[in-house]
Amino acid sequence: MSKSSFSFGIALGSALGAAAAYMLAKQSGEELQQDLKGKANDSKNKMIIKLDNMVENAEMKFSEQITDNEVYNPPVEYEAVPETVAAPPEHNALEDDPVTVPDIKL
Repeated sequence: MSKSSFSFGIALGSALGAAAAYMLAKQSGEELQQDLKGKANDSKNKMIIKLDNMVENAEMKFSEQITDNEVYNPPVEYEAVPETVAAPPEHNALEDDPVTVPDIKL
């Protein structure tokens, strides 16, 4: 059984169950909708709280692991030798187009 067919079965079963509950309920449609909205909001809030707790626990464990395994990375030693240093760029802009200063008379 593939995951997509299993997921489709879960979704279809949920939809059929909700439709059956709606048809066979002893409450009016509006009351049932209000109850379902309330339960959905409660479930959403519980899920948000659980997710926040999981994220907080993960952050704490990560920070503990970082402090336990404090790793020191020494700075990279760089030696300036001709192989590692680029040559200065060649500028010939002034040779091609010399700067001229206009004569200003006061």
